[in-house]
Amino acid sequence: MATVEDRQFRVEPFPGGTPGNQRLVEEGRLPDYDVVGTRPIRHDGTDKVTGRARYGADIKLSGLLQGYVLRSPHAHARIVSIDTSKAAEVPGVHAVCTNADMPSADHRAGDLGEGIVDWYHLNQNVLANEKVLYTGHAVAAVAADSVHIAEEAAG
Repeated sequence: MATVEDRQFRVEPFPGGTPGNQRLVEEGRLPDYDVVGTRPIRHDGTDKVTGRARYGADIKLSGLLQGYVLRSPHAHARIVSIDTSKAAEVPGVHAVCTNADMPSADHRAGDLGEGIVDWYHLNQNVLANEKVLYTGHAVAAVAADSVHIAEEAAG
C-alpha cells in the first residue's frame, strides 16, 4: 500500500471557485468530485436581482382574499369570551373565524395521509378553544381584501 510520501500531488484552483480557493489533487488522477467548491449556475439569478422574477406574493387574482391570524401573547391562558363583532364591521372584511365557528369533533381517529390523527385534538389546536396552550397559539383568523385590512380588524 502506498503512503502519502510515495505519491505526487499538485495544487490547483477549484473550478468556478473564488480566487485563492485551491484543492490538492494527486498527479495522474482526476479529482473524485467536480461539484464541491464550485458555484452553481443560477438560471434565475438575473431575474431575481433585477426585480423581474415573479413570486407568489406578486400574483393578484380577482376576488383574492388575504388573511391574518391573531395569536396569543400568553403561554397559558383561559379564554373567557371572544367578541368578533367590531372586526366583522371593518370595511373590506369578509370573514372572522374563531374555534366556535369550527365544526365540533369527537375523539375519532382519521387518516390525513401522513398518519393517523385524533380529530378532537386537531380541532382544539387549529384555533384555541377554551385555553391558550402556548405563546403564539392561534386564537382567531380574519379574511379581508388586503392583509392590512385583516390586520387592522384583528388588532
